[in-house]
Amino acid sequence: LNRELRDELKKRHSWGGLWDISFDPTEMTMLLDEYIVSHNIDLLLYTFFVETVFDGNQITGVIAENKSGVFAVTADWVIDCTGDGDAAADAGAEFELGREGDHFCQPMTMMFRLGGVKDDYPRDGNTLWFEKLVERAGMENLLSSIPFSSPACIKLPRPGEALIQWTHIQKHSGIGGDDLTRATLEGRKQVREAMKFMPLIEDIFGKVYLLQLPWVIGVRESRRIIGEYRISDDDVKNSARFSDAVCRVEFNVDIHEPDVKGQQCIDHHGFDIPMRALIPRGKSGLLTAGRCISGSFMAHAAYRVTGNCLAMGEAAGKFAAENR
Repeated sequence: LNRELRDELKKRHSWGGLWDISFDPTEMTMLLDEYIVSHNIDLLLYTFFVETVFDGNQITGVIAENKSGVFAVTADWVIDCTGDGDAAADAGAEFELGREGDHFCQPMTMMFRLGGVKDDYPRDGNTLWFEKLVERAGMENLLSSIPFSSPACIKLPRPGEALIQWTHIQKHSGIGGDDLTRATLEGRKQVREAMKFMPLIEDIFGKVYLLQLPWVIGVRESRRIIGEYRISDDDVKNSARFSDAVCRVEFNVDIHEPDVKGQQCIDHHGFDIPMRALIPRGKSGLLTAGRCISGSFMAHAAYRVTGNCLAMGEAAGKFAAENR
């Protein structure tokens, strides 16, 4: 499915950008809608998970809620793709939260999309703009407004557009409604502060303007559900291979520090995600996919990215279909 989507976006001239692995998010949205319709998928937007339904120890569905009211959806398998492990946690699955010791999670980020980026700004110059800002505004001045010293520019396939990963909202919980609200307000405030600095680099970056804020704040980390197998630090370091692998993680370990203003990146040679890491320990009828699968703080910092999460979702769906 990863390959299918990528190939189709290339046909639509909506794939490329930074490192030739970025895509136009609007075109991706439209493409996914087409998949939903063409495959007759029974989709419910504006719908929220409420709780799991059991028959003895067997999970048989979920209670959900939307504008139509509260209702039950029965299923042979429930696949938790909430990112936060909401359904698995409600079902009583064990989970880890954050790093060992203080359980702080990686900071949230309010990405924002810019227009007006100069055509000749280098496609892969993801840090060049910030290096120039540091020269002209000073790191101390920048950090007093936004507490992150390693931001990035993700140039998009559409001319003149880029996503900026700069804001950092530390020590807020991705599984608390009040915290998410406060983090969202803080993230938007930091975007406003970021835009105040952009005129300083107009000569190299362009006369940029704020084009779009995201629909939701970016939560890097919350619950990691304990599975039949837990991907360990050693698995990352030793390039682990598994007979039941669902994908191979190639992205580096990318730790946005919970309590300092920097970032720690650790290279590795790739490691497998086994299907067992998607099966919550001791729970029947339940699977996970995405960043809430079973792994260490370090391993999660590599496998939490979109391509891996998509592959996990495809594998979980296939597993459920074959084991009805």
